[in-house]
Amino acid sequence: MSVPDMRVSWNWLGEFVELADTPERVAERLTMAGLEVESIERLGTGLEHVVVAEIVSVASLPSDPQLKVCEVNTGAAAGTISVTGLGVAAGQRVALALLGARLPGGLEVRLEEVGGVRSEARICSEADLRLGSNERDPLVLPAAAALGTPVAEILGLDDVVLDISVTPNRGDCLSVLGIAREIAALTGRRLRRPRIRVVEHLGQSADFVRVSIASEAACHRYVARVFPEVRIEPSPLWMQCRLRAVGLRPVNNVVDVTNYVLWERGQPLHAFDFDRLPAPEITVRHATGAEEFVSLDGVVRRIEPGDLLITSGGQTVALAGIIGGANSEVSENTRRVLLESAWFSPTTIRRTAKRLGLKTEASYRFERGVDIEGVALAADRAASLFVELCGAKAAVGQVDVYPRPYLPAPIAVRVGRAEELLGFSLARQELVTALRGLGFEVSAATRGTVSVTPPSYRSDVEREVDVVEEVARVLGYERIPSVLPRTSLGGRGLGEFERLQREVRRLMAGLGFHEAIPLAFVSQQENVDFPGVVAGRQPVALQNPLSREDAEMRLSLLSSLVRSARTNLAQGAEAVPLFLLGKVFWREGDRQFCECTHVGAIVCPRFWEHGIGWRKKATEFEDIKGVVETLLESLRVGEADFQLLVPPGPFHPGRVAVVHVSGEPLGVVGALHPRMERAYELASPCWAFELDLEKSLQYRRRRFSARSLPRFPAVKRDLAIVVDEGFAAGKVIQFVRQWGAGECSIETVELVDQYSGAPIPAGRKSLTYSIWYRSAERTLTDAEVNDVHLRLGQALVEQFGVQLR
Repeated sequence: MSVPDMRVSWNWLGEFVELADTPERVAERLTMAGLEVESIERLGTGLEHVVVAEIVSVASLPSDPQLKVCEVNTGAAAGTISVTGLGVAAGQRVALALLGARLPGGLEVRLEEVGGVRSEARICSEADLRLGSNERDPLVLPAAAALGTPVAEILGLDDVVLDISVTPNRGDCLSVLGIAREIAALTGRRLRRPRIRVVEHLGQSADFVRVSIASEAACHRYVARVFPEVRIEPSPLWMQCRLRAVGLRPVNNVVDVTNYVLWERGQPLHAFDFDRLPAPEITVRHATGAEEFVSLDGVVRRIEPGDLLITSGGQTVALAGIIGGANSEVSENTRRVLLESAWFSPTTIRRTAKRLGLKTEASYRFERGVDIEGVALAADRAASLFVELCGAKAAVGQVDVYPRPYLPAPIAVRVGRAEELLGFSLARQELVTALRGLGFEVSAATRGTVSVTPPSYRSDVEREVDVVEEVARVLGYERIPSVLPRTSLGGRGLGEFERLQREVRRLMAGLGFHEAIPLAFVSQQENVDFPGVVAGRQPVALQNPLSREDAEMRLSLLSSLVRSARTNLAQGAEAVPLFLLGKVFWREGDRQFCECTHVGAIVCPRFWEHGIGWRKKATEFEDIKGVVETLLESLRVGEADFQLLVPPGPFHPGRVAVVHVSGEPLGVVGALHPRMERAYELASPCWAFELDLEKSLQYRRRRFSARSLPRFPAVKRDLAIVVDEGFAAGKVIQFVRQWGAGECSIETVELVDQYSGAPIPAGRKSLTYSIWYRSAERTLTDAEVNDVHLRLGQALVEQFGVQLR
């Protein structure tokens, strides 16, 4: 069931506001105010030569008794003859199409001779005028219709319909009253509100029915009116024509009145056959279990827990705010009616309507919010029409259950701030007039400030800027000058951590890495395989995951990097080193959620494949370790110490290290375990690292340090030692740096070679270090360098038991 845009009758609008401009001009004003008029349709096309006529006499055609020869009187010309096959009767006032008339269906009325009788006009049926499907009977007009009057005028078809596109936040404009209110504000006219008077008798409504709300969060107000007597028949032609003009199908007088009030005031109503309700009570509640429900359209629909229901005697009689039930439908046998007018939660109605794939005029409005203060007024408006058009007798009063009364929230609006946002000078009275025209309450608050209270039908206005937007709409967006805004554009600039992140991106790109920007969602197994830099953290599970593969927030950047690397490898991109700067997430306890920014990278299996930097040699630990050292050094974090990680987690035993700075763990670097490489379809070897970037801020040097260029040359000496296979090469570097602190001549130390094999004994390896010696005061002699170098070798033997080569 589709719901069209808001169609509004021009004549209907005229009942609420004086329309001095043309439809085209009003359409332009509405469009400029944010209510786009998509089309203007002029009704009554084809009815220019159709007038009211009275059938004076009826006689059968001698040659064909099925046809009738009618003498009709149009007031201007008596004695007009029409031959018809419709079920006519003398005294009826009908729609008569004169010679030359071209009806809406395309039929042209011509002078014809039927059975020897000249037919000079055509008596029209509903079908002829496209007002219904009845082809057998004439369209009978009210007896008070003046002869010769154009039928379009009698039926209200001398009208124009505006088709308006209403944005989702403007549910208040899904009614004739709402559009009229906008026109009144835009044109400075007064909004007219027809007086509502209900003739009541036959007892109190509360004596006929009890109403209770079990789900107050989803139903803030429910109004019921009882009509102990009602007569079901077709609604008047003017109402049928008006409903058809806006796209609604006439049913009967009771249903048509509820639809008429819905369109007029934007408040959905529902009429129950009171005698078909299981009990004289109404309960609004959520469904607690699955059940089946037959709706008004005859479709069996499945109700699920959480759907909002209207029940009576324990049975569901309506899906609240969406559609009624066949078990309480108003029919030609209905004698008593219960009228419902309520406020239902937009989110509740939207959820159920979306699940059922069912959009009705009622749900369309409830989803966008109806006026909770207009619920009772709409019920009274329908009651007055029931009494007038349905022969109804109304019980006294309403049953109004209102557990959550509306509390208006004033908004302080600064006139100066409004001028800044609008870009032009604004007098206080100009602002007040614009807002009061829309129904806002405005009062003076302090100097330069006014207190604005939005009406109950404008739930979309919550902030000062919303109020200023309303002022702009009424005064006209065209008043806003084409100049730069008069506002301060100063910013705070980048913070220290933001600058650090920018620097990390620049450095990693300079080292040949490509940035990956994946989602932070991973599977439960991925969080098990990659638990993060800090072990034991609990993952954050998503309540509504996109899939099982995205059920949790990542504990480690490695899980996201592995996904990205696998995708690249699957596309044949084997030499695409990736880095990721993003957050990791974990949970502490049941309700405390934490997050932290890390930086990580992955290389599978080498850095480059083509170009000047191409090399066939696979990436080694020293390569990825060098990236970490370069990154930390460039960020002025301090010298890193690499210590063997036990247990290795997702990494290869013996080929992984914890990165320490100032004795504190900052991250991890190493080769992924072959088991992980196989499980995630990665090329081998696959190297990766992950560092806690936020923690690194604690060790970052705030100032740059600089020293003059050396004046004297450095002297290089190599030192080769034999150690056990499991010996960590970094221990020597750390020791030399500490030992050399007292030797001003030692400048730099680095590992340059690692060798296993003959003649080195099995289970042992050879490590070669290069050490640079330099003095800031003079050129060192070979004797001085050799002396320090010899003492350093002896210190290593004593400290680690190494064998000098």
